[in-house]
Amino acid sequence: MAEATAIVCGLCESRNLSKIAYIWCSVCEEGLCVDCSDYHRVSKLSKQHQTLTIEAYRKLPEFIRTCTLSKSCSLHDEPLELYCGTHQEPCCTECIATEHSLCPGTTLLRKTVKGVRDSEYLASTKRRIAGVKLHAEEMKQNRRANIERLKQQRVLVCEELAKIKDETHKNLTDIEAKLVNEINELVMSETKTCENAECKMQDQLLKLQELELGISEAESYGNEEQIYLSLKHLNNCLAAEETHLRSNVEDSCHEKDIEFILAEEIKLVTTIPSMGTIKLNVKPAVIYSIVPKVSAQMFSPNEASYNSMAISIIKRGTDRPIDFTETSNTRSMIQLSDGKIVITVAYKNDTYGYFYLFDSDGHYIERKFSIRCPFGLSMMNQKLIASFDTAKVAKYLDLADFSKISDITYGKIYGLSCYDNILAMAIRDNGITLSKEGEKPFKTINVKYRFLAYIHLWKNKLFYSDFTEHCVYCLDLDGEEIWRAKFDEIKGPRNICTDPFGNVFVAAAESDAVFALSPDGKKCKKLLSAEDGMNEPKALYFNNQNSELLVANKSGSIFICSVKYHS
Repeated sequence: MAEATAIVCGLCESRNLSKIAYIWCSVCEEGLCVDCSDYHRVSKLSKQHQTLTIEAYRKLPEFIRTCTLSKSCSLHDEPLELYCGTHQEPCCTECIATEHSLCPGTTLLRKTVKGVRDSEYLASTKRRIAGVKLHAEEMKQNRRANIERLKQQRVLVCEELAKIKDETHKNLTDIEAKLVNEINELVMSETKTCENAECKMQDQLLKLQELELGISEAESYGNEEQIYLSLKHLNNCLAAEETHLRSNVEDSCHEKDIEFILAEEIKLVTTIPSMGTIKLNVKPAVIYSIVPKVSAQMFSPNEASYNSMAISIIKRGTDRPIDFTETSNTRSMIQLSDGKIVITVAYKNDTYGYFYLFDSDGHYIERKFSIRCPFGLSMMNQKLIASFDTAKVAKYLDLADFSKISDITYGKIYGLSCYDNILAMAIRDNGITLSKEGEKPFKTINVKYRFLAYIHLWKNKLFYSDFTEHCVYCLDLDGEEIWRAKFDEIKGPRNICTDPFGNVFVAAAESDAVFALSPDGKKCKKLLSAEDGMNEPKALYFNNQNSELLVANKSGSIFICSVKYHS
């Protein structure tokens, strides 16, 4: 049996020999016998290759072996030696030259995966598995607790019924029996529902344990490239499990209690038709989202990134375009995939405006006139979107000349923000609408702020600034307030953006400063001040690929700041 499943030496097999392999080369993707492995170890072409024993190779989870089997591009049959940071996928040289020619952040795959064993990516994935597993366990315990509570409430109600029976006429015995039967059936039905949900959670836990075991074995026996390339598979599996858990919360995890409602007619004992009714109270479970519980001793990446954040380099671009006037008013900014920076500028009380273009170093290139005054900017699926508040419209624009391609929607639209194929639009007198490309808004969040303008969407959080009350709000996508941040130092907050860790950057125009808020909104630190050139900063943009914070003053001055997170 062992011989039937043995891995043979690839080099010997190519010479029509049959020898059992004792090591596996992850680069050559073949097994090597003792003799061939000695040659492989000293050859200039292969001495740097990472190898592992056949026993260790067999212990790698199947999904790791599957996702690392092919290192050739499926389109061009070239080696996958490069990595596109924009699309976060391995590429061959042909892919880079064609599909990814405009993507910044391209690097060698071996450099990208180097150190992944000690990276935050691996650590966060493990924490994510632990969090989802913990959530499933909590849901399972929640269902068991609901079953016990239902049984206890059944006892209490039955006791109350028995007491009433003893104090009233004998004809209540039949009524009591009917109600006891009703509550027994209800508890039986709801118990079965809870037990079904409990079983589903148990199945979910088993899947998560398999993922947890898989990543543990991958970490123990896999090389860095195998670990890195398999993390995407794990995260896809986790996304499916998270969706399944949320679906279970919505479909079956409702808190259910039994309440006995005493009938008014009980006072008329001789003629009472019923002692009361059994009511099942249903309310949402206390478990709303998957949030891993972290002990005080555990490392928190968000807190760590906030505490270690600092501006290391500030590059100042064009002081301001020569055609800027005292009435010019910068409103928003964005960086395109080719590195160009675009800002929207209003003139003469917002009667008309321009799109100003700068290079990646902040130096002025040209301007594009707009008969309508532009306000917000965002990108969705490589398409530029702009809002025109005075024209009451949002449009797709041609990147070549910034002319209109098509209209998206209408209204007094100000700020725009996209994340994960969802577009958020700040529409005064309406609120913040959420929609997907080519579809009508699927949700409108009512925001009672008459000057609603600056918003930012990040994951499942929505931010907006109130520059009259000097406050920044964080909402969930149901419009519920998560936190609000108000600090004496932050005056007149305008545009908002976030880094990959959830830290929030705020342009405080009246403070002549840019601040960073911690992900929970409880702390703030000043990153840029008047001494750094801040003079009514209005627009912000954070480039995740190179960790640069772009800032534009009201007057059009551009600043490019490198954000570092020190260990």
